Amino acid sequence: MNFDLTLNKDYTKEEVETIFSTNFGYGIKGITLRKYKNGKPYIILFSKENGPYSDEFSENAFYYDGEGVNKDQKLTAANKALVNAKEDRRTIYGFRQESKRGMWRYIGILKVLDYEYVPKNGFKTYVFKLGKVSDY
Repeated sequence: MNFDLTLNKDYTKEEVETIFSTNFGYGIKGITLRKYKNGKPYIILFSKENGPYSDEFSENAFYYDGEGVNKDQKLTAANKALVNAKEDRRTIYGFRQESKRGMWRYIGILKVLDYEYVPKNGFKTYVFKLGKVSDY
């Protein structure tokens, strides 16, 4: 399934909703689980530069904190989807908000390279190492 996305293009929340035929409501959840029409799962992943998580982003790797703040993270459906994505290779569409201007930059299709459940900021946190699969 191909969505009409352009690498490094900025999208509004409403444009992302239209592209993926979804409705995020008031705010966007960082790990959004979706299914193609054929039932195969995929993930839309959002990261904010100034968000509540301490994601690390560089040209070659992206360290993404799992779902849950201010407590030990649990293996929620969203965190489990990323854990499973390492093996089942579900598609992950990555978006990054680099400022408070409300736009989401499409950074490409990502894959989970590895993950750890480690102490971070006083709590146990899932940290996912992601890499780019494609610039689509």
